[in-house]
Amino acid sequence: MSAIRIKNMQSASPLIEQQFNEMQFVVDINEPDTTLKLSGAELKEAVGVQAHGHSIAEVEELQTALDRKLDKSGGTITGDLKVEGYARVKSLQVDEYLEVPELKYNRITATGGELWVTDAGTIDEVWQDVDGVYIVTLKANEDKPTINFAYKDILRGIFYIETGFNTAYFEVTGIVNDTQFTCLSLNDIAPERFMTLARQGNKTNADRQGSVYIDGKNKFLRVLDSVNSESIGQKNIKVQLGNLCGINHPIFGMLEGYGVLLENAYICGRLVQHNPTTGEDWTVGAVAVSGEQVFHFDKDGMPDKESIILTAQEFGITSTADNRAWQYKQGEQWLTIANSNTKTYTLRHDNPIWQDRHTLTIRYIVANTYYDIITVTKLYDGDDAYSVQILSDSGNNFINGNVATTLRAEVWRGASNITATIPESRFSWLRTSDNAEGDTVWNQTHEGIGSTLPLTDSDVWRKAVFECNVNLN
Repeated sequence: MSAIRIKNMQSASPLIEQQFNEMQFVVDINEPDTTLKLSGAELKEAVGVQAHGHSIAEVEELQTALDRKLDKSGGTITGDLKVEGYARVKSLQVDEYLEVPELKYNRITATGGELWVTDAGTIDEVWQDVDGVYIVTLKANEDKPTINFAYKDILRGIFYIETGFNTAYFEVTGIVNDTQFTCLSLNDIAPERFMTLARQGNKTNADRQGSVYIDGKNKFLRVLDSVNSESIGQKNIKVQLGNLCGINHPIFGMLEGYGVLLENAYICGRLVQHNPTTGEDWTVGAVAVSGEQVFHFDKDGMPDKESIILTAQEFGITSTADNRAWQYKQGEQWLTIANSNTKTYTLRHDNPIWQDRHTLTIRYIVANTYYDIITVTKLYDGDDAYSVQILSDSGNNFINGNVATTLRAEVWRGASNITATIPESRFSWLRTSDNAEGDTVWNQTHEGIGSTLPLTDSDVWRKAVFECNVNLN
């Protein structure tokens, strides 16, 4: 054979690949001192990886094992499958449960529909006994204990049908064990396997009547409490952030747009309001009126005093002589009292604005926006006329929303207090504020409730006037 000079391995690669088996190799071994001559084929057989070309049928039990994993054309796998390492699929459909320590999608965690922060569980099995009661088993987690629901819990479940998402409600009627409970449907919808249940309230246990949830469809976050049925009413909404449409508040009326509804607010620091159209600051202010409220006349018609001085205080605002005034109520109108542009007003018992009244309602108003109201009454000894006087345990004016008092209605016949002789069911309270719709609801719920009326912040929005009607018939 002609001599071939190999200059480098790269140029020899084609030759090695084609004639490796026929090449002769000399191998030196130091201990013992030996020289061995091998062909490429012998070298490959001695140190190379053995390749097996057996058919599946020739390998014992291999066909049976594959048949268990692949039970039909298309590659359906039965039994357990464990993949260690990286796996990538183009499309994945999970018919039952998907469990992962962390699920990431472009680093965004998302959920559709509603997200509840409360006790929750997924139904694994459900069956109905002869009495129509459902026995539900929750799916157990191997790495953590299952949190079961409690007696009288109100559960909410969402499921999908062809017409869209539906909501089912259930009442827990008994606890079987750590993962089982019995329940009744509250809207004729049966619990189903894979349905996720969330506790939204409890019929009797106040500690289990609260929850927090986010509604992605309607775009709001809610904090709920005092939920004792499947219905969530305005009284259950303690905080709502986002879309407020659809809330009919007894004080504010029907809410619209985006904002925040709070049962209470505690703010440290400055509260700034701006006009959304002009960007200018809105002033947050208030006024308060104080003074005596009764002229008492003896049998001879002589008053115990000639006049009463009413004093106005301003908070957060500063009025001027041309934008403040004292007014008195004439039917549905407020009439301005002449030359009454100071912060005090002296009301005489014989002022012509009394006309034939036994009571006179007066208000101090600034810039046609901020005002406070006071009613002064004339009481006569020996007069058979009836009058109602309203007293407050903690004053008549409250600033910055800290309303906490009890109003008491006293019925007088002349100079005699006859309140104790009148049944409590004859006393009905009326509220007048800037929210006419809310006043209607409030008045309906305060008919015949008695001669005393506890007031809190929820009863007053900015300004409200309370009256008491007494049925003497």
